Amino acid sequence: MRQGPLETLPLFPEFEKPRLELPADATIIVSLSGGKDSVGSLLVALETVDPGKVSAHHQIILEDWPGTVEYCQSVCDQLGVPLYMTQAIYTGYECCQCGNHYLTSCLQPFCRKCSSREARFLMQVASVLDLVRWRKKWPSLEVRFCTSYFKRDNYNRWARANRSLLGTHPVIALGERWRESRGRAKLPVLRPRSGLEWMMEWRPVLEWRRIDVFRKMRDYGIEPHYCYKAQGMTDEDMYECNVEGGPRMSCVICFLKSEEQLRASAKNEVAKPIIERGIAIEREIGHTLKKDQSLERMVTGTQAHRSSWGELQERVQA
Repeated sequence: MRQGPLETLPLFPEFEKPRLELPADATIIVSLSGGKDSVGSLLVALETVDPGKVSAHHQIILEDWPGTVEYCQSVCDQLGVPLYMTQAIYTGYECCQCGNHYLTSCLQPFCRKCSSREARFLMQVASVLDLVRWRKKWPSLEVRFCTSYFKRDNYNRWARANRSLLGTHPVIALGERWRESRGRAKLPVLRPRSGLEWMMEWRPVLEWRRIDVFRKMRDYGIEPHYCYKAQGMTDEDMYECNVEGGPRMSCVICFLKSEEQLRASAKNEVAKPIIERGIAIEREIGHTLKKDQSLERMVTGTQAHRSSWGELQERVQA
């Protein structure tokens, strides 16, 4: 006898993976960037578990829109949520034994290539632009070192050092949505966190539309980060237009931003100094923000640095 609709029955039940669920005693730590999706995730977390088991963590990035730290604090204060903040800082060394150049977050130098602890200090890396100078190239879709160094690894170090604060079944809530990109469309709602097997990753707004997130914030009386309007969004765009895309709450100089969004950033007085430093580093290393476009040309319309990335590399090597 059939026990239910055919479409609800697994074709090969012996191969079906069990569906992961939030632990009943989960402690939720929301990764709060200040963007709409992370704020939306925080609101869903407060509605899902005991609010006393919800906190937030902000990874400080110096290339974020100025005032982002204060914005995250004000949102958490409004909601009564504890907020933790950390900034990743690395030291660049040259190994005295094998000549290897490496970065470390440890207090003392240690070369993983030859195990030597003797090293010459080269530079401190405290921001994405410092890291661009160190690597002599910008992040890309293939190598998003900005995310790994200043968000993922930064958070993981904090979680390991503060495991006693996180409860028996800690869960990090991430503000990623399927509609944002093809890569995010493959993400699961819940899975173990890579590098922290004792912690789960939860994406509470993964299936949401952009408009749903903005409206959820409005329901709680939370004003979106000023960067959205600074990059051209209106209230109608946020709350009435059911479309995806648009300005990102990310680094002012994020390589994923469109030319129009980068120009909007360059016109904003608080964001302009970050753009100017990005242009200076672009000139210094000879590697452009995008393979076929320099940051300087995109935001100023000048003829400078119109060469392709490959041509610039040849010029530097010469």
